Amino acid sequence: MTANQANKYSMYTGTVKVLRDNMPKTAAIPAFSTSLERMDALVTQIRDKDKERMGKTPGKIAAKDEAEDALMIATVIIASGLSAYARSKGNTQLQEASHVSESSLRRMRSNEQINIAKLTYDLAKANQEGLAAFAITATMLDDLRSRIASYDACLKEVASGVAERVGARTAVSDLFIQADEVIREELDPMMQIFRVTDPELYNDYRAARVIKDVGVRHNKAGQPAAPAPGQPN
Repeated sequence: MTANQANKYSMYTGTVKVLRDNMPKTAAIPAFSTSLERMDALVTQIRDKDKERMGKTPGKIAAKDEAEDALMIATVIIASGLSAYARSKGNTQLQEASHVSESSLRRMRSNEQINIAKLTYDLAKANQEGLAAFAITATMLDDLRSRIASYDACLKEVASGVAERVGARTAVSDLFIQADEVIREELDPMMQIFRVTDPELYNDYRAARVIKDVGVRHNKAGQPAAPAPGQPN
């Protein structure tokens, strides 16, 4: 949620609580319970959808980072053996093509990292027989190929998670719109009935309906504190 949404969500929960606590009184209006249940359901959906939004990407990013680390190590090890083999054969072209460092890989974009890893694999596969003398085994090549596939899959998962997170954010905004409509178009008008018949309930409701900016700091005079230097107003 944004800060404004969080403040409004607090108002929603406070309003629902007041109405829940006074259900024996509002039961006199049959339509009231229907609107209250709808509002309560929307509040729950907002909470759940926001949790879903927050949880979409972090785990996938952690998995991507782990897969990236594994790919970097596997690529550099095989590239180092390939470079040593190229030097022993005086193959300057192969030596240049196999010159890979972890620091340079870290600075590359994800697709570039995969391309370098694939190139390293292809070169090593083509020179697999000679690489045996440099402790580069078929198992290590198979592992590199697996690391490439895993990293590529993790990148796609992250991209998917970002898209899902954007979708969840949109869904949260839509739920806020629906909740506003229920309060303004249904609950507020029906609460007018209690303005005279039950002023205490009406006043409690109106107090709960106030959106409080819980993120605002106040000074001793009760006024909003000035923003810190360099901070927006």
